[in-house]
Amino acid sequence: MMPKFKHIDEPEFNLIDELWIPVREGDRLREVSLKEALLRAPALDRIEDPSPLVEVALLRILLAVLHRALEGPKDEDELLELFEMGRFPEGQVNLYLDAYRDRFWLFHPEAPFWQIADLPAVKPSPWTKLRYEFASGNNPTLFSHVYDDAPPPISSAEAARSLALHQTFVAGGFIKKLGVKSCKAAPIASEALFIAEGKNLFETLVYALGVYRPDGDRPFWEETPLKASDVAAAEDEKPKARRRLVGRTRVFTWVSRGVRLLPEEPEENNNSSDKKVCIRYIAYGPGVYSEGPEVPQDDPFLALLKDPRQGHLSAVRLREDRAFWRDFATLFPEKDKDIKAGTLQTAYMIAMNHSSNADPIPLTVIGQITKRDKVLEIRRERYPLPRIDLGVLQNYIDNAIKHVDRVSKCLEKATRNLASGLLNKDQKRSAQKRLTKEERKQIANLQKTFPTLRYYFHILGNIFPNFLLMLSRNPSVASQNWQKEVEKAALAAWNLTRQALGTQPRTLKAVQKGERSLAACLRKEGQDV
Repeated sequence: MMPKFKHIDEPEFNLIDELWIPVREGDRLREVSLKEALLRAPALDRIEDPSPLVEVALLRILLAVLHRALEGPKDEDELLELFEMGRFPEGQVNLYLDAYRDRFWLFHPEAPFWQIADLPAVKPSPWTKLRYEFASGNNPTLFSHVYDDAPPPISSAEAARSLALHQTFVAGGFIKKLGVKSCKAAPIASEALFIAEGKNLFETLVYALGVYRPDGDRPFWEETPLKASDVAAAEDEKPKARRRLVGRTRVFTWVSRGVRLLPEEPEENNNSSDKKVCIRYIAYGPGVYSEGPEVPQDDPFLALLKDPRQGHLSAVRLREDRAFWRDFATLFPEKDKDIKAGTLQTAYMIAMNHSSNADPIPLTVIGQITKRDKVLEIRRERYPLPRIDLGVLQNYIDNAIKHVDRVSKCLEKATRNLASGLLNKDQKRSAQKRLTKEERKQIANLQKTFPTLRYYFHILGNIFPNFLLMLSRNPSVASQNWQKEVEKAALAAWNLTRQALGTQPRTLKAVQKGERSLAACLRKEGQDV
């Protein structure tokens, strides 16, 4: 039985003043309003939520407000002046928020925040559809076993955070609403996002601001509120509302889906003094259809690289089968490959010119790994970035990762020889007879069961942050130590594999063949280094 939804006659829950943004302030966690998050940013450590995706979504809202309120920063000098001031100008922030106060009501009869007021509430969806942590529809359950027919009630603050997360990160897929059959993913749904963290929320926001030129850019709250008829299907069965995926604040606040929160009337038999509305269901539908580039070209959270074959820019993504440290070199700009480094450019520019602090810059890598309309994994990784010249840093990291990859090839060759010996294929190879396709497949399948490479990369992933820290102090020594650690990890991974195989004569013979191959390869690699 569906509850009785509250009819919205008067606006409720203005995000400018209400408490809904979770922050860390010293040793306590609390919620602040949008205005307090901006004006007290120097006193707040950071936005902190169990979901890293919520943290990113809320940062992007704050950045959109700042860009529009400041009408910049227009250049690096203005950005540096803002950083040196140590706070955001209260007058400009208040003036802007006052001008658009009516667009920040979470519940509004005509223009609810990031929603469509007249979206049909026929067959409403549970609010858990907004969060991939919960099972909903055909979403796999990542962390919770809450089902569609019994969604737990949530507060207005939690609903606002969930709404921001969904609009920022929803994956693409079938939808079948208002004549629309499917919708694209949110602009950054599958990309890796890079956040350079300052010593407080103010510094983190300034690092992410960068240089901004409006050029017709506007967030959704400066545009005419969307209606259901705007996002209904056109003749091509795609939403009528279409926008080019350009403009920083437009992308930060992209209306990826049509949503309407459906607050419920407080129960009459509820004796609690808390009579605030709760949300269990939402109306759901298509959003704005993106045209133009598939990836935002001016998003400071992204690292973009030029596809050498097709020529267009694509964003770095996290991979399901490997941690990001193995792709760390993609963060740094290369003039001949047209790679953009996102927020790191601003963070390094400020750190190298206006700080005597030699401590590394904390870098957080956040993203989700998707497959069509499903989210397979949500990941957060942290690394310390040395405050040394970016070109020098890139050179050391390039060499370090290439060394890791070359030694991994040594391990691959050794385990292939090991698998061949265990399957008794060496005699055929010694007789110079070619292995059949089926025999090569058997060797490859057995090789995949060995823990060698997985353990090798696991060891190095644990010590890679320490390598970055050492680069801050003595890059040359750090590089030499890293080479030694890579070879130690290779030997440890091989020993783990060998110990699991037993001591039968044929096994020992196969192990010896693999070890000779590994030792020869490592010697050659040492000479090459």
